[in-house]
Amino acid sequence: MKEKVMSEKTAKMLVIVSAIFLLLVGFGLYKLFDYQGIGKDNSSKRINYDIKDYVDTVPVVFNNYGNVYNSINVSRVNLKNLKEDSIKDFIYEEDELISYITSYYNEISNTNNYTNDNTVSSTIKMQINNAILSIYYELDFDLDNNIMKYVITTNIDLATGKVLTNDDFLMKYNYTKKYIAEKLYEEDLLINEGQIVIDKNTNISLTKSDIERKKNEYIDRIISEFDNIIKVYIENKSLTLVYNKRDLRNIFFDNNFDSEIIVRYLK
Repeated sequence: MKEKVMSEKTAKMLVIVSAIFLLLVGFGLYKLFDYQGIGKDNSSKRINYDIKDYVDTVPVVFNNYGNVYNSINVSRVNLKNLKEDSIKDFIYEEDELISYITSYYNEISNTNNYTNDNTVSSTIKMQINNAILSIYYELDFDLDNNIMKYVITTNIDLATGKVLTNDDFLMKYNYTKKYIAEKLYEEDLLINEGQIVIDKNTNISLTKSDIERKKNEYIDRIISEFDNIIKVYIENKSLTLVYNKRDLRNIFFDNNFDSEIIVRYLK
């Protein structure tokens, strides 16, 4: 009996049909796995965050304060679309600062023959970098020729809603508190030759050489007080420290230092 032989044309057609079938099956499996997230590296997925979705700045209006303040130019940072736990501390501190304007007004407004040379102004910096919303808020007072500056910051990971701590930031940017404490000791605590400061605990006069002999003790104390005196935020994609030099020195010395806000950029 003669066997039937498949024609060349039919064979080619079967090869083409089989190839198309395999392509369709492969594409279907790829879409299925893609939908289920199999094989994805979600950590590398980037979202284009828009700062306007999370922050509004709104001018604060103080009516009839002209008899105490010569100028008030203050705005408030409003945070939105964020977890309440993530923003409550920043909002509380901001409210405390702004409320001081009214408290001082109520205290002074009934004073006779008062000269209203007082001013208040705010400075706001904000950016989103690698999904981190970073906000710097500064309120500057010049009250009776006494200059006071107050700063609050917040840093929120938009991907998780978590508020980032100083430790989170230092680990992310490969810095240690000891490294920074050594820098602050050299640049903000060491005094010049011939200068004298008073030790906070003993009331003993200290010279530059006295402070140099106690270097390790000073650095350890800065590390222990780090979170109380230093705030961290992001500016121009750099880790940035902000602190009042007076607050740092007041840990150790009993002198009457002027307020001086230091902004230090770490590369």
